Amino acid sequence: MTSNGIRLNKSVIAILVLILVAAVVGWWLAESNNLWPRGQALIEALNPMISQEKTDQSIVARAILTNYVEIRGNASRWSGIYWGCTFVAALFSALAGLILKLESIPIGDKPRKDISATLAVTAAILITISTSGDFQRKWQANRIAAAELERAGYAFLESGGTDPLPFHAIIGETLHKRHMAIVGGSEGEP
Repeated sequence: MTSNGIRLNKSVIAILVLILVAAVVGWWLAESNNLWPRGQALIEALNPMISQEKTDQSIVARAILTNYVEIRGNASRWSGIYWGCTFVAALFSALAGLILKLESIPIGDKPRKDISATLAVTAAILITISTSGDFQRKWQANRIAAAELERAGYAFLESGGTDPLPFHAIIGETLHKRHMAIVGGSEGEP
């Protein structure tokens, strides 16, 4: 029973690792293949201005759009990391308790405790990494900055591109606020 229990223990851990790796690879492939497009309407609206050659309007439109797409992608990645850690930690915590409680699982007592302890420790590490890495604040800072840039893009379009240069200041201020929110500084700092 012990050798069978140990074999099953290694199998369960291997399966959990494979599921986690498959989820990460699937998410990465979806991101890299742009299966979750973001800002399509803003891209299409700004493209006519961007296609103009080296005008103030094209420079501003490109700056808004490039920053928006980058920051929106960052928000998505930080969100995926934050919520992924949170949900996987919750799942592992629940499984740890379930494995300990279910006596119908044909595993020896020692492997059952080992699997549960491994799941509980992994859950604790995921929450610690997520919290100490401040992934939630990074996700929210990027999401807010993307929304501000999107709003600036539509304001720029509404103005018809007249007087485009003040939009550089809006872009700069948005990026500064984002950086300050990520590092935890106050927004009023110069």
